[in-house]
Amino acid sequence: MPKPIRLGFIGTGHMGQVAHLANYAGLPDVEVHALAEGRPELARRIADRYGVKRVFPDHRSLLAEAGEDLDAVVAIMGFALHHAVVPDILAAGKPVLTEKSIAVQPATGKRLAETAQSKKLLYYVGYMKRCDPGVQYLRRKAAALRASGEAGALRYVRCTAAMTDWTWGNEGPIKTGEPIPAYEGEKPEPPPGWMSEEQGKRYIAFINFWSHQMNLMRYLLGEDYDLVRVSPCGLLVTAQSRAGVPLTFELNTHQIKRQWNERFTLCFEKAELEAELPAPLHKQTVARVRVTTEGPNGREDLVPDLGYGWSFAEQAKHFVACLRGEAEPLAPASDAVRDLELSEQYVRLLSEAKR
Repeated sequence: MPKPIRLGFIGTGHMGQVAHLANYAGLPDVEVHALAEGRPELARRIADRYGVKRVFPDHRSLLAEAGEDLDAVVAIMGFALHHAVVPDILAAGKPVLTEKSIAVQPATGKRLAETAQSKKLLYYVGYMKRCDPGVQYLRRKAAALRASGEAGALRYVRCTAAMTDWTWGNEGPIKTGEPIPAYEGEKPEPPPGWMSEEQGKRYIAFINFWSHQMNLMRYLLGEDYDLVRVSPCGLLVTAQSRAGVPLTFELNTHQIKRQWNERFTLCFEKAELEAELPAPLHKQTVARVRVTTEGPNGREDLVPDLGYGWSFAEQAKHFVACLRGEAEPLAPASDAVRDLELSEQYVRLLSEAKR
């Protein structure tokens, strides 16, 4: 077995514990060596549960005192704090994974991505849906059909996303009742300066809820796109890919309890590819893929058996593989900046639609 990857872990709120720390701690070739958490009792209980040897009250002391022993850092906190924490991690020379999005302002995201690139450090952004085996299958199938032309041209792509139960019965995190401290006194990064207060709130909400879908659309297409129009209610977004393919997003069209409805449908002239994605914390469930084509006897449906998996667990394994030089990142920082630019487009187009 190879030498274990030693990780430093920063932030153990709900997502930090349930979606990230538990997955890394469960990998046989990983040691969660150091933990930074500002709530003392919570830090102690988590360290005991996962066998973390060293505990620190903040990321600066972790980097200063344990940095030499670490191969990389996983930092899970609100994305509005990335502007204050990630530069310190990169300055310490450590590869890093954070949750999406890379930052709040596009300029900040670009600066972080360029810093990582200049230091030749991996910065992996947590668009975990790209790691889902079903998403991987659909992307490969769509690329193969576009390359071969056997199903004709790609004519239309649709995303529908109406979600409520994102936890899907997943066990909750350890809680101690300690007040959540203002993270080391750092202030959240504000929205871009051109936005009004109302636009800024809409922008932050859009990044938080919908940047996953914007990001995954680009990944499935294998090309970039721009938004064209946003309906006055903000629920319908139309776009066009660089190759001229029309795209639509139907966002939050309805809310039904105990449901997660997220689908991507790619329509070729003679084929339809669809992926139905599971709720983010729905363990052991991958995207369900259906491929419909026109065969010699008419319609043919393929529903591949993709086994079991969980996008967050797959992401953890893939990040470690990248650290070992065995894989390339599926969601690098250089790509993640685009999602902030698209979010700005959304706010501008929505403001125009409401006039």
